[in-house]
Amino acid sequence: MEFVANALNKKFLKYLFPPAGSEVDGVMAAIAYGSNFPNEKEDFIADCVKNRYRLDLWMRYDHTVPVTPSLLRRILKHHKDNVFCKLIPDCLHSKVIWWKGYGAYIGSANLTERAWNSNIEAGLFLTEDDLHSSGMLDELENFFESLKNINESFPLTDEVIKELELIAAARLGIEDKGKNLRTTPIWQGPMFEANEKGDAKRKEAFRKEWLKTLTELRSIGDLLSKNRPVWISEDIPVNWQVDQFLHAVYYNKIGDGRAKPYEDFYNKNKGNPNVAVLEMINWWKATASAPSHEDKTFYESAPLIHDHLSKEKILKLNELEFAKVCLSTHATKDHIVKMKLSTFEVSDAQSLPTEERIALYAPWLLKKRNKKGWNVLQLLNYVLYEGKDDDLWERLFKASKDEEYYLPHYGLNSIAELVGWARPELFPPRNGRTSKALRALGYDVNVY
Repeated sequence: MEFVANALNKKFLKYLFPPAGSEVDGVMAAIAYGSNFPNEKEDFIADCVKNRYRLDLWMRYDHTVPVTPSLLRRILKHHKDNVFCKLIPDCLHSKVIWWKGYGAYIGSANLTERAWNSNIEAGLFLTEDDLHSSGMLDELENFFESLKNINESFPLTDEVIKELELIAAARLGIEDKGKNLRTTPIWQGPMFEANEKGDAKRKEAFRKEWLKTLTELRSIGDLLSKNRPVWISEDIPVNWQVDQFLHAVYYNKIGDGRAKPYEDFYNKNKGNPNVAVLEMINWWKATASAPSHEDKTFYESAPLIHDHLSKEKILKLNELEFAKVCLSTHATKDHIVKMKLSTFEVSDAQSLPTEERIALYAPWLLKKRNKKGWNVLQLLNYVLYEGKDDDLWERLFKASKDEEYYLPHYGLNSIAELVGWARPELFPPRNGRTSKALRALGYDVNVY
């Protein structure tokens, strides 16, 4: 965690951009006010475009023209570069930027050159590890989910910009002048909503997205069952094949190296995902060997998880056995390498390979308890076996989103991936990489 106060402590918001090559799963920002920077090639918008991050941005609309039309025109110009802006009338005052997978800024700075360089501002930057440890990751997700559900928000269009240009010309710096020219009614803001009602909406949104995506994954499985490469034996579950097909597509067909512009591919393929899927399946079927170690997953990692998380063994795992499960889980490994070593009382100055990090992580996590008093094995047992199979989505939601069930540093992607390995008769593993591969093929799914 860092305190960001510009010149007062020599920590500027502009220095928080993720380093080149960082794995960022999109950017979410809610910034009330804004104007163009003198150097448009190095500001926040430019950094998102340059690194091909999808940016979802909420800004304020009212008759005082809180965001300059010139900045709005620039944002709209970058719509083709996966920059999407919605305007909220009158009540938005937040200044939050979340580089998903990297960290978040929460403070006072608007999207202006003065705020980012010369103003006295105050805010906090929290790494993704800080967000997990503090439980704020779920709060941040809920905040942006709530913004998505505000009915009064509307997308940025050329017509809106022209209206604001007209209002700005009429105002001449006078506070209320131009108010009569606006077409959107003044909004008094969101009414208080009981937590139970908000949670129910969130849960229902999760259910709909999860089951819709499950249908899409199963349709891919139907195609894969008829197009199995020669190096995959007949006894490998189709749902395992779905995951590793998407794994191979993501690492071999989406961008180069660490650059994975899956949103660019989404825009290309969203008109007809079936065409993109069939093209990739034809490529997959023709492979003579595993393109990126998928065979190791089929014959080593997945069987290990399937065995260790069986109903008979899951609650009896020791530290070494649980560490092997973690080492075999893509989402868990991906998270562990981003954790601060100080979490395990080891100096952050050290550099440890993944295996050694997992050797620290597994016993550390096994000692943690959620508010129900469960350890991670009890939580996994609840998701996998305690209840109807048709309701497993609900147990996933509780395990990752409900504060009574949630365990910090063990989120939805890790648990949902394990369900697919442990119980392939239900559905494929699903983690962030699965979702990004699906988006690249043109499916409108969430990346959790």
